[in-house]
Amino acid sequence: MKLLKLAVALTFPLLGACSDYHYKNYQGDWAPEKLHPIDLSNGTPNPALVYFDTWRERELGVPFHRLALAFEVDGVTLPGAGRHSILNVTGEQALKLAPGKHSLRWCNVSMNALGTGGAFCNEGADDVEFKAGQRYVVTYRLTASTKGVGPNYSTAYRTYSSIRNLDTQEVIYPPAGTGTLNPL
Repeated sequence: MKLLKLAVALTFPLLGACSDYHYKNYQGDWAPEKLHPIDLSNGTPNPALVYFDTWRERELGVPFHRLALAFEVDGVTLPGAGRHSILNVTGEQALKLAPGKHSLRWCNVSMNALGTGGAFCNEGADDVEFKAGQRYVVTYRLTASTKGVGPNYSTAYRTYSSIRNLDTQEVIYPPAGTGTLNPL
């Protein structure tokens, strides 16, 4: 009985505790003031700042790092960015853009301390209006559904991406009444 109590006492904190794991050298916790955006604004005064969300959590005691990484802006791939293999994804966590319409492509990444994970890349938004001096965040949520038992067991992962203006809280992508739900 003491062994069972010890197991329960050790397990519950792991189920909801934050993770100290982070993927590569990417920022683990959301702190936009600590990010260094790459400047794609061509020196435009008062550029729009676009951040890509990052957070860490635990699921059943396993530390995960979930983040979005930009890999393409207006049809041009960022240097070194993209999905190079299932466990090797690179990109940017923050951008400075000239005000106006831009098209973005990013990877929704979920990696864990066990050395497994994956990414859904080529998520994107076309012709999104970014306003001068405004701050935005690209984020996603991951859902999982499990089907079957035993050898017929499978889990399907899906992502839902959005872009929100941090200054007005307005969701600018996807447009109201639409949504993007993509298999991972």
